[in-house]
Amino acid sequence: MGGFIAESVGIQYVFYVIVSICGVAAVLGISLLRETYAPVIRRRRDKIAPDPEKSAVGHPAITPYDMGRWTYIWINLKRPVILFTRSFICFVLSLYMSL
Repeated sequence: MGGFIAESVGIQYVFYVIVSICGVAAVLGISLLRETYAPVIRRRRDKIAPDPEKSAVGHPAITPYDMGRWTYIWINLKRPVILFTRSFICFVLSLYMSL
């Protein structure tokens, strides 16, 4: 598809097509994908639990009462670094893509 667009219209339009397809995928992905981070799921289940005594104990890093803005930013910046340093596959794929 990219070769056809590059030969018939021009190389710059290949990038326009890629940007438009990525934009549509991002809008659909963000709106349709479910949350997979366990502490966030537990916190949502706790809010709708009929019996507060039986609700799951929250994650120690995420408590809805004393979590400030900087704590939230720190947690969300720390998670990718932990995944990158503790997962050999993520490290090797990142190294390969960077070269």
